[in-house]
Amino acid sequence: MIKILHCADFHIGAADSTLGSIAEKRRVEAVLSFEKVIDIAKEKEIKLIAIAGDLFDSNSCDSSFVDTVLSKIASVPEIKVVFAAGNHDPLDSLSPFTSRSLPENLFVLPETDSYFTFDDLKIRVYGRSFSSATLQGEPVFSLLPPKDDYINLLVQHGDLKSDLKSDYNAITPRFVKESGMDYIALGHIHKRSDALKLGNTYFAYCGCPEGQGFDELDQKGVYIAEIGKGSCTLEFVPVSFRIHAHEKIDISSCFTPSQITACVLSALKEKYGEDYRKNIYKIELTGAVAENAVINLSEISARLVGEVFYAKVKDSTTLAVDFEELSKEASLKGIFVKNMLFRIEKAQGEEKEFLLDAMNLGLRAFLSEVKFDEAE
Repeated sequence: MIKILHCADFHIGAADSTLGSIAEKRRVEAVLSFEKVIDIAKEKEIKLIAIAGDLFDSNSCDSSFVDTVLSKIASVPEIKVVFAAGNHDPLDSLSPFTSRSLPENLFVLPETDSYFTFDDLKIRVYGRSFSSATLQGEPVFSLLPPKDDYINLLVQHGDLKSDLKSDYNAITPRFVKESGMDYIALGHIHKRSDALKLGNTYFAYCGCPEGQGFDELDQKGVYIAEIGKGSCTLEFVPVSFRIHAHEKIDISSCFTPSQITACVLSALKEKYGEDYRKNIYKIELTGAVAENAVINLSEISARLVGEVFYAKVKDSTTLAVDFEELSKEASLKGIFVKNMLFRIEKAQGEEKEFLLDAMNLGLRAFLSEVKFDEAE
């Protein structure tokens, strides 16, 4: 048995422009996250770290970030670090892995099927790197491990697919099954998977250590994998400095921006405890609110500044009104509701939902509460 740390997709250097002035802090946190992973490996006495691609978001990453990463790797000479370059940081002429002096304990897999043998650990580490932003997948890995008691590990960045139709190194079930590996440490997909098995080979995606948008929610981290012949156990270790979260919060009983803000913060604190302040939120306001309720998104967002790291607020509330009764009014608003109810009754599925939203938005317009971009 051997215990390794499997990580991937740090995307150091990436900037999330939607975060505005705090985007730079998130860029730095990606570097800090990498340092945290190395510290975890040292603390747990891991002897080998497998990095399955996209350590950097591009090969034009800030030189200071590259220096920090290489220096951190060099600080743990007792740990072997094997890296397979991904589509974001390929081994081209701009790659820091081809243009710099590297730490002695950093082993970079070349662009063709290759391996490193570590006799002291009784393990061989196989794989190949991207040489450009795209890479055609292989039907099978060309190097079949010898039959002995060494652990065989493959470190690879790519798409797990049923065929080779991908620009990002398609890895098929046949490839996995016929690889002869004990474990395949995968990168590229930012959502972690369980330990899967085809033939005698276990494989998994570890996901990314830090979420990079609202399509990458909840806690992220790395895997500590204990691998043997015919056995594999994975331990998920969270490392995220902060998480992305999409929260729907009912504000039916609120009337003012200050009340709404207090309701939002109370709901976040109840769910996340004292850590609620450090997260990155997409807040969706829901519920049926009174006609005289004031939902000023700009004011609510401003009130949340300083209370949480970042919050994007969307209004998905409906008005607490009797639409049937309102449709009987001899007024422009009544005629509008009557016509909309007729269309909603005839509609189905997504169109019905769209028309309901349109009716609520229209009623808000009668109250002069709709801003030009509120329908986004």
